[in-house]
Amino acid sequence: MFKEFLLLAFEALKERKLRASLTILMVIIGCSLLIAVDGISTGTLHYINKQFQKLGTNVLIVTPKSTAVKIDKNMINFIKNLEGVVDAVPAYTQTVTAYIMGEEVTVTIIGIDNLKLPLIFPGLELLEGTYVSETDTVGAVIGYQLAYPSPDKKLELGQAIKISWVEAVGQEFVRHEKSFVVRGILNYFGAMFVPVDRSIFISTKAARTFLNKEGSYDILFIIAKDVSYHDYLRDAISSRYDVDVISMKIIIDVVNNVLSAITFFVNSIAIVSLVVASVGIITTLWTSVMERIREIGILKAIGFKNHHVLILFLNEAVVIGLLGSSIGTLAGVVLSHLLRNFLLPQFTWIRPRFTIFSFIKTWSVSMIFSIVSGLYPAWRAAKWDPVVALRYE
Repeated sequence: MFKEFLLLAFEALKERKLRASLTILMVIIGCSLLIAVDGISTGTLHYINKQFQKLGTNVLIVTPKSTAVKIDKNMINFIKNLEGVVDAVPAYTQTVTAYIMGEEVTVTIIGIDNLKLPLIFPGLELLEGTYVSETDTVGAVIGYQLAYPSPDKKLELGQAIKISWVEAVGQEFVRHEKSFVVRGILNYFGAMFVPVDRSIFISTKAARTFLNKEGSYDILFIIAKDVSYHDYLRDAISSRYDVDVISMKIIIDVVNNVLSAITFFVNSIAIVSLVVASVGIITTLWTSVMERIREIGILKAIGFKNHHVLILFLNEAVVIGLLGSSIGTLAGVVLSHLLRNFLLPQFTWIRPRFTIFSFIKTWSVSMIFSIVSGLYPAWRAAKWDPVVALRYE
């Protein structure tokens, strides 16, 4: 019975091809927008989470709020003794100019205990060579992009690189220069938010001397047992020292919230498209009812009940929703890649990601909108008196 009603509804829509096609198109647009936005936002969120996880979600970063605050041995020892702390790794950082294979590049130099880098950056590996020991004052480990600036260039182990920086002393500027020997080259890390691939790592001893950093460190990496200790550690450190304590987990949560808000806003626009499509369905079915009043009278005269007429016209909304939602779901996948390739070409790192739940959710929402939109016209058709309908001109 239902199959026959569905076929009748489909035939009725075929008789009004242009009107039905435009209504289906509106459903396709709304549905495809929802799928595309969901795919792009899910892909972006996945990428951002993956990037932050490269810095270890259990890592806290401590930086001074002012020059009056010093990250010294006393602070480090206090933090190391706090509950939940696996290790506290201090570091010196500075932006410098490096001369590598005849090219001048601006890089970040980091003086840190190299053996503890994998604790801070999970997944970080050496491609060649070894890490620099704490007693080595001339060795350096180079990020992948600095060692491989182009396909035809490669920095070899044992090569020397010159690093310079300028210090303001009174009203004069003093340039400091030193050559370092490449001891190791890091494998590609690919962290967008942490420029490991464009950094140079040296020992803390070498950095202390070369960068004139006697007395205090620039940054402190705290490795906690897990993220459950973050709030406790942040409060314990902030209450004692005037420092900023940055948690990777908090950053991830903030980014997720911002992205969710943007996604909600864009999805609202897509929902408006479905609302417009709903109005189109109501208009299409209402016009169909008005054009087929005599047909309704004939159907009722040969034995059709009110609920039969209701189902007949409601099935037209089902057919519109079925075609629009199904085509729109597939079109949304295509649209997401078109948006990425043509409208967002600079964001090459975005890869739309889809889930079965996303497809089912969007398809269901589109179908519900379509069916609800068809209820009133179908109900009005079912309420026509057969005598009045047969006499209608």
